[in-house]
Amino acid sequence: MANKNFEVQQLFKAYRGGLITQELFAQEMDELVADGNGHAVVPNVFALRRDGAKATQKMLGKTPQTESMVFTIPPGFGDGRENSHRGDQLIYVIEGKATCRVSGKECEIKAGDFVTIPAGAPHTLRTGDEKLFALTVFAPPER
Repeated sequence: MANKNFEVQQLFKAYRGGLITQELFAQEMDELVADGNGHAVVPNVFALRRDGAKATQKMLGKTPQTESMVFTIPPGFGDGRENSHRGDQLIYVIEGKATCRVSGKECEIKAGDFVTIPAGAPHTLRTGDEKLFALTVFAPPER
């Protein structure tokens, strides 16, 4: 395992230093953390980013206490319909921008922003010219 840890550290160093592309980084990480059957044990969120006209989501993991996923919302998305969840929802914006409305208060969110949506709070996301790619955690799980 020490060799694999070293390889992962070197891969991160190359990516952060701009020596390899994001696509190559995601591919190499998938290979490094794959189980014996070639399935990723640790999903790489960058490999799950999508383009297109439809909103997408991909489950990352689930425990009895949490459920995590990444989602992509295309440009021009949002009908204003609010929803709510029985538990808290946490959102970390990885890429893009959106208008976030939680309990009637609106704010612009962008890459690096972290949003906490309390259980039961009505909320919605609306994109403008850019797509939104984010990580979200539900506690407890939705499903």
